[in-house]
Amino acid sequence: MVKYTIMISGVHYGANGDLVAGQKDTPEMHKRTHELLEWLDRERPIVVMGPDPCNNIHKNAIIACSHGQRIGRVAKNDVNTAWDLLRQSGNSMLIARVSEVIIKDHGYVMVTLDADELKPAPALKSPDSVWQEWMQGLPQLPFGKLLEKEEEAVTILDNLFMPNLAEADKESLKYYIGLWIEGSHHDLSYEACQKRSAYIRCLESAQDKDIRLLAEPLKEQNRKMCERAPLDEHATVWWKERKDSPEVKKMWHDWKLEYDNKLWYGLRCIDAKLRQVPGELYNDIAYLDIVLSRLYYLDTPRKAFQGVLALMMLRELTCQELGIELHPMTEDEYLHDGLITNPQDMPTTIGRVEEFGRTQCLQPIQQQTIQDLCRWLREDYEKSQMPKDEALTGPLATEKAMKYWKRLMEQGFVDNRFMLLPTTTRQQAMYIAEPFAEKLGLKSKWKPFEDFWGIKNLAQEKWNFQQTAVLPLRHKDIDKIFDD
Repeated sequence: MVKYTIMISGVHYGANGDLVAGQKDTPEMHKRTHELLEWLDRERPIVVMGPDPCNNIHKNAIIACSHGQRIGRVAKNDVNTAWDLLRQSGNSMLIARVSEVIIKDHGYVMVTLDADELKPAPALKSPDSVWQEWMQGLPQLPFGKLLEKEEEAVTILDNLFMPNLAEADKESLKYYIGLWIEGSHHDLSYEACQKRSAYIRCLESAQDKDIRLLAEPLKEQNRKMCERAPLDEHATVWWKERKDSPEVKKMWHDWKLEYDNKLWYGLRCIDAKLRQVPGELYNDIAYLDIVLSRLYYLDTPRKAFQGVLALMMLRELTCQELGIELHPMTEDEYLHDGLITNPQDMPTTIGRVEEFGRTQCLQPIQQQTIQDLCRWLREDYEKSQMPKDEALTGPLATEKAMKYWKRLMEQGFVDNRFMLLPTTTRQQAMYIAEPFAEKLGLKSKWKPFEDFWGIKNLAQEKWNFQQTAVLPLRHKDIDKIFDD
């Protein structure tokens, strides 16, 4: 038999049953948490651990209970071990006993159990596979100074120190461990979490006591990554520094140019992407600390993590410039484009702006800005005056068709005039048009959609698909739209 030690975190949630993720702690909450921790330390009771069927966010969560009360959940780094022990035991719950209690504002508990030595299990699926489809064409948050330090430390540690700790210079090793801790302070990615665990295991296996002690600050960092105080720091100080950095300002400038300064349209495209993030994070998009915590527990790979942060920073900067709140948007809210505040007065407004540009002594760049503004105003005005039946006619405008158009719009494939969004690919257009035509009983599959969307050769896209057998991105979402 082998003795296994498992960490139980989230004790403050066990002590405060009505606590909601992201809610600020109060003195009364801390008091209840301390009382539970003190009881656990005093009684050292038996603890049972098993899957949490009510956790829709963290599907692999394992809860810990004692004397009829939930006391927390298995800490992220020990979840895989707990699942392996559950599978090997053949039971629905594990039985352990409290062996150590750390009493502080949130605190944590260590429990131990005896079990047969775990047999090697097949490698788990990489989290990249969950995120792979979503990461296509994703903007990336530029590397900051902290990530540069983290990458430097990883390179040195992995190549010069960790392979042969017995011969490592202790002072240099300590310096680079400290550099990695500093650089990874705000890195909540899966890679950083795995690297931290690997360093801890490697250091703790060393023969030299001084080298083993270097694992302690890593273990302390591991325990605190998503506690309330670090989360607040991630979501306030660090977030503002990154958002105000020259690299992010350049990213914001380039993004606006890409979308021709049409901020409402750009916001809609950002939200369409964020709605597809695994874990259904969009509904909490206004609460940065909650989003960061969930990304951490979702084992988000760094590329996806940096992509989510980039989209959220672009979204926040867009909302600030538009003067709107950061809350999740409804479809109707995207129609409130600030350029069209009163469509009936728009021709007069355009004329006045053009007259101002002609009569004032302006720099060439200022004149160009006014011309661009008038062009955008005129385009938006003409669109607002377009009768609906000119945009959509015939079998594509029937009541039955409108049911599917609405679903396509809700899923972020088309805009409110049923035109393809920039994020919708030609392969997706083909994959949409075919079942759509079948549902409407159209003799010609492709032509009605090619004429309406202004694209050609959807049949060629179908042929390419048949040759490669590679389904387009989000094909399951499209299947659901026409699954009735």
